[in-house]
Amino acid sequence: MMTLSGVVLMVLGVVIAPLPGPFGVPVMLLGLILLLRSSTWVKRQFMRQVHAHPKLLRPLRAMLRPGAKVVAMMWLHTLRIERRLLPQNRRFMYRFRHELKTILAGRRKARPRPGHSSGKLLSY
Repeated sequence: MMTLSGVVLMVLGVVIAPLPGPFGVPVMLLGLILLLRSSTWVKRQFMRQVHAHPKLLRPLRAMLRPGAKVVAMMWLHTLRIERRLLPQNRRFMYRFRHELKTILAGRRKARPRPGHSSGKLLSY
């Protein structure tokens, strides 16, 4: 049952991959996780491919580890793909991240923390 659902999720991930956004990747990862947990043959084939193509599949293997920071890894791979595909003057993900960080940093400074009035210390 897990093998069938893993295959269905992998196919679904491939079908929705051309849509805008990275929606196909998490679905394909979930299908791969189910396949790897349910079939030793798939595990063996996956490890053979990891050893044959380490630059492509080691990041994927790192994402499948327990406690992996999937969002951070996906962000780094998005930056890497952008660097390989786009000329430097057309890259936007790095600038977007820094603009977002400055906006969020400005919000944090402007918003007072609950329980703290003006930042003055009270002496008793």
